[in-house]
Amino acid sequence: MFSVRTPILLDVNTQNDLFDMRGKYPLNGAANLTSHLYRLFQTVKTLGIPIVSTRLHQLADIEPPPAEPICVPGSFGYQKLPCTICERVEEMPLDCGTDFPLDGLLRAQQHIFDLPDANPFDSPRLDRLLSETQTPLWIIVGGPLESVVRMMILGLLQRRQPLAVVKDCCGQRDPADCDLAMRKLESKNVRWINTDETIAMLTAKPKRQRSQRPASIFVASLTRPAGGYKAGRKSGRHLAYRR
Repeated sequence: MFSVRTPILLDVNTQNDLFDMRGKYPLNGAANLTSHLYRLFQTVKTLGIPIVSTRLHQLADIEPPPAEPICVPGSFGYQKLPCTICERVEEMPLDCGTDFPLDGLLRAQQHIFDLPDANPFDSPRLDRLLSETQTPLWIIVGGPLESVVRMMILGLLQRRQPLAVVKDCCGQRDPADCDLAMRKLESKNVRWINTDETIAMLTAKPKRQRSQRPASIFVASLTRPAGGYKAGRKSGRHLAYRR
């Protein structure tokens, strides 16, 4: 459907209820996670790299179950972290459609999809985008790692999409479940990177290939000038012969 030359940052549910200590369901080490996310998003925004974001929508069926629904629309916990929001944002609200703008990801740097439940691929429009977009790499951040992020990774692998997971930008709620999930993902050769490696990869300048003189130039330089060397000396062609 769409072809993107650069990597795409896949931002999974970086909302206040999960990544802010004032939220209803804060992940382990939320403050440290936020500092890594801030650095990564600053780089991504500056470089103009596309961002596909998801946002949980009044979720109650997550493991371990919260005391009350989290990410309720209109609440503080529903909002994305301020550092994860771009100036040019396209909202993709909940519905059963699969349509998408003809200009793809060019209309805005960031597209935010509301999720009806923990499985990201239950959103038909997001499923279509993740399945049909051609990109060198999906860079995954967010949480919780043992549930929503794990389902996102497995879904992309099933669709044969290249991906890398920024480990120190992914939060987990239950250490035991997270450890089990990571072991299962490692068996599928998932690529794990950290924030510093991701920033270095995104900001690396492409290597220039050394230009080589065509073979015909070397052949011409070894050709005896017409009329002998004296004639070539008058026209300056002896210089080509001596190189």
